[in-house]
Amino acid sequence: MVPLSLHTKEDLEKTLLRLLDPLKGHYALDGLHLGYSGSTYSPRVARLEGWSRLLWGIAPLLAGGGTYPLLDQHREILVRCTDPKSPHYWGTPGNKDQRLVEMAPLAFALLLAREWFWDPLTNREKENLYRWLSTIQYRELPANNWHFFRILVCAAFRYLDLPVHQEAEEESFRIVEECYQENGWYIDGTNATYDLYNPSGFHFYGLLLAKFLSESLIDQTDAYIERARLFTERATLFAPQYLVWFREDGSFVPFGRSLTYRFVAASFFSACAFAELSALPMGVLKGVIIRHLRYWFNRPILDAEGILTIGYGYPNLVLAEQYNAPGSPYWGLKTFLILALPSNHPFWVAAEEPLPSLPEVSCQIPPGFIVSRDRDDVRVLNPGYYPGWEAVHSAAKYGKFAYSAQFGFCVSHGSYGIEKTGCDSMLVLSEGDGYWRERRQTQHVRYGDRWTASTWNPWPDVVIDTLLISLGSWHVRIHRIKTPRSLQGVEGGFSVPRYLVAEGRRAPYGISGECTLDPEPTVNYVLEPPAVTVSFPWAASRIVDLPTPQWVVDQEFKRGQSVPRSADLLYPEPNLNVLEPSVVVPILKGTIEAGITLWACAVRAGDLESTLNDSNPGLYIEPDGHLSLFHKSVQVTLFIGALE
Repeated sequence: MVPLSLHTKEDLEKTLLRLLDPLKGHYALDGLHLGYSGSTYSPRVARLEGWSRLLWGIAPLLAGGGTYPLLDQHREILVRCTDPKSPHYWGTPGNKDQRLVEMAPLAFALLLAREWFWDPLTNREKENLYRWLSTIQYRELPANNWHFFRILVCAAFRYLDLPVHQEAEEESFRIVEECYQENGWYIDGTNATYDLYNPSGFHFYGLLLAKFLSESLIDQTDAYIERARLFTERATLFAPQYLVWFREDGSFVPFGRSLTYRFVAASFFSACAFAELSALPMGVLKGVIIRHLRYWFNRPILDAEGILTIGYGYPNLVLAEQYNAPGSPYWGLKTFLILALPSNHPFWVAAEEPLPSLPEVSCQIPPGFIVSRDRDDVRVLNPGYYPGWEAVHSAAKYGKFAYSAQFGFCVSHGSYGIEKTGCDSMLVLSEGDGYWRERRQTQHVRYGDRWTASTWNPWPDVVIDTLLISLGSWHVRIHRIKTPRSLQGVEGGFSVPRYLVAEGRRAPYGISGECTLDPEPTVNYVLEPPAVTVSFPWAASRIVDLPTPQWVVDQEFKRGQSVPRSADLLYPEPNLNVLEPSVVVPILKGTIEAGITLWACAVRAGDLESTLNDSNPGLYIEPDGHLSLFHKSVQVTLFIGALE
């Protein structure tokens, strides 16, 4: 469907046009009708969304010298649906209205491609458009990245010499500042978490504004110049930290909400190139963007018509948020911002470069993410930051102990029945009634060079302190569990695919690109220490119990207990993993009696040979209270007080 040999600007233009071409039969009088799945907003607003999100790609295409065959039809919808006298009027948005979100790509198009989306309009049509967009200046917005939508609209008004509600604009700049933490990191909401909205939201929009300011599209007041400087400075700090989340094959560690936007993950690097940020060489930017797009277009993310589906690694409504409508995935077209750059721009002239030398293990401050990299994978150890509102599957998207570029993670069908839970990379607990609880909100986050820790309460009177330590390809988890009741516990390693749905993966393939073999997993159980490894020709996953001597528990935790666990396999229900529809999870399981229990395990997954041949880490606890972890040449020593 799309050219897989992406190299040149012309290749990328063809890719975009081939993504847009299947939509030509879906134009309606008030937008694009792309399907019938529901969301929290009406079908009419969903059709607006389908129309507006294409602008993230169409505007750069036009600004960079390309053409869009359906431009007139696209613009006619804009004129018709912002006319309050039209029966197809999109309506006047209210507070926290989805229509306010869809103003962002339209404001972007006015800034980048006014000669196609503003200049051809009559005076009446311009007035209608201004009045409709202007409502965002008078509406309540969530205290998160939405305030950049208002800032973009106000920037477009300034460019077009239209009135701006300066108090509303200043309010949005203030809230954006309140979301900024330090070292290039924003949280998406003043009481929210760190996630993909940091690069593809806050930094993306900040770099847009910096670029438009440099081209004198926005008044060069002292306030705007200072904001542009801050946005550029923060993005420069963030760029090398974000780069470590990507693999050389173009894949990325999925984490947080809005994963259905897929290749939006690389939009930050497109904005870096667009704003000519010097944080990374142009060849590195080009390489990471193009490889990321190649990765995605090797996956089954399109339906039979060639329309982007809701899902992540494959079509999958199970993982969708309540605000995902059929047109939502086209927010990913933000990555096509680089099409606005002329063919002789240094970005297009540069040779595609591999990733530079990156640290094998890094601690990202302030979130406390521990990122480890090797040939097999990129993994993120996560202390756990829960969002300020309950998006669907928030526990799975924000609360797992570890996230992987190669293996993704599982969401859940429900909390009743262990096969329905996404227990990979997680400790889930039950009172024996079939219902399971996982980590959600955390407290007391702390971290160091190779470790991160937090405290969580699956029940109000059950307190768990979890310590995660990176040893590179392995990570170790230590849990101190205080409970007044008996509990069952199941702890999962990384989930590995039973079958492979995507082309280009390391497995036997037929001419169609699908795996020609359905091999049974090879399972290796070890009794002492309890461990299990599950392997397929394409990957393997292992979890090893690390029993703690009873004297340690007695000395450190008073009347505590060291409870051994048994090893097993779990086959979650289909369509829970974000990358592959069928997976297997190696697990440890045991019973926790009332009191204090100390559990520890080591986890790794990766390519078959490297995982099977790797030795287990060692865990030792010294009488003075120090933890010592060993794996080959790596040694980590911590005071057991890190659990406090």
